[in-house]
Amino acid sequence: LLNFVGQLILYLVNFGGQLLLYVVYFVAQLLLSPVIFVVKQLLCPLVNVGGQLLLSLVNFGCQLLLKLVYIGVQLLEKLVNFGGQELLGLKNFDCQVLLLLQNFSDQVPLTLKNFDWLVKNLCGQLVNRFKRINHWFHLALPQLITIALFLALFIYYCYRHSRLLPEEDVAKKLKEFLRRKEAESIRLSELEKRQKQRVEEMRKTQKKDLENMKLKEQIRAEVGKEISKIEMTCRDMASVLRGLGITVGNGTSREVRVAYKKALMKFHPDKTSRSDIRQQVEAEEKFKLISRMKDKFLPNL
Repeated sequence: LLNFVGQLILYLVNFGGQLLLYVVYFVAQLLLSPVIFVVKQLLCPLVNVGGQLLLSLVNFGCQLLLKLVYIGVQLLEKLVNFGGQELLGLKNFDCQVLLLLQNFSDQVPLTLKNFDWLVKNLCGQLVNRFKRINHWFHLALPQLITIALFLALFIYYCYRHSRLLPEEDVAKKLKEFLRRKEAESIRLSELEKRQKQRVEEMRKTQKKDLENMKLKEQIRAEVGKEISKIEMTCRDMASVLRGLGITVGNGTSREVRVAYKKALMKFHPDKTSRSDIRQQVEAEEKFKLISRMKDKFLPNL
């Protein structure tokens, strides 16, 4: 039982020391990894915080080890009555505890020394980076000024363009409206002009038709007298056709039929000229006469 308790205490002490070292190493790595990206003004507070955190961890480890030693001493005092062999085991346990404490006290300064070296190295890297950035900034300063001027001109141009664009749109819309209004007025004037021309043409056409009708009636009266004279003097179809100027020949029935067809073709209203009113009226009246005479003299034709 005494050996088991001693081994358990040794294991706890060893585990506590290793845990403390791992925590110190992890905190150191956690602090060093983002420090490269931190500006120079924030470096000192971070180093102070890291040092205070390490000191707190060291104090915590020392207090933990002291408590473990105290528990071991009390356990030794309680187990003295178990015999000399138990005392020898406890003596060996005490020696091992002292060795562990000595190793831990030796490792803590080394860890702090390594942390100090890492901090100094990081500070040197940051100083070199700031010097390099300052050097490149002084080299690129004229170009940056030129770029800034061009950027300012571009922003001013965009601002003016955004201000002038609505005015241009309004002017363009007004111009388009005036153009459409002018086109509409031209279209309406042309439409009115065409309507007036159409009305004038209709008036002229009606007037001309009225004059043509009067002229036709006058010509029809004159032609009617001639047609009536032919109708009264002729006794057969052959004499009627001869009176109309159609050649009949000997007056046989065959010749009369041929002459009749010629007369129909000659005096048909659709075959005469529309421009000559007298000729048109004469053709109509003669065609009517031929039709009446055909019913009278050639009913079987």
